[in-house]
Amino acid sequence: MTMIKTAIVCDDHPLFRSGVVGCLSDNSGIEVVAEAADGESCIAKMKIFQPDILIVDLSIPAIDGFEVLAWVRTNQPDTQVFILSMHSEISYVQKAMELGAHGFMAKEDAQSELLAAISGSPKDFYTSESIGKQSRENLPRFSDYEFAERLRKVSDAEKRVLVLLTQSMTSREIAEELHLSVRTVQAHRVSLADKLNAKGPNKLLELAVRHRQTILDAWSVASDG
Repeated sequence: MTMIKTAIVCDDHPLFRSGVVGCLSDNSGIEVVAEAADGESCIAKMKIFQPDILIVDLSIPAIDGFEVLAWVRTNQPDTQVFILSMHSEISYVQKAMELGAHGFMAKEDAQSELLAAISGSPKDFYTSESIGKQSRENLPRFSDYEFAERLRKVSDAEKRVLVLLTQSMTSREIAEELHLSVRTVQAHRVSLADKLNAKGPNKLLELAVRHRQTILDAWSVASDG
């Protein structure tokens, strides 16, 4: 007798969420036991149902997908978590791997690849076709402690830019937020890349997203001081 796996789907767009639920329901081995539209309700339902599988979008209200993933890894480590996102940057994929997700899929691939991801080996990290193959071995070897030490070299003006980079904002968006010129923001980014040893395209953004909490903690201390 085939064991039925239970699942929760969390996404704040009802039509997309309905499509994911429909996709899972087409598989006789999966039962969707609950849906959620934000991170807080997702965690509340995780506590009630303790599902085998969680499908969660990154950009959800209240508590984002990464925070939900971190909660699950601490409180319900046997649950397989698959991330769905419109963001396919390698930095997001790496952070999902680091936090213990079992897969990361571009939303455009969800309907065609979600069941394949779920049926794969629990030891493997699944990425959808639009993202490309990744592995846990590709994670940077830059620890939070080492990164925090490097942040000591960063000026307050540069930290403001770095904090906004953790939200994957563009130079133009950061310039508007901080009332600076785009050229000034780009100059700060060049300086940050040098001080943080972020060599290569998008490396600074990858570091900012991966070490988001370390950056926010450092900014909080600087602001309090």
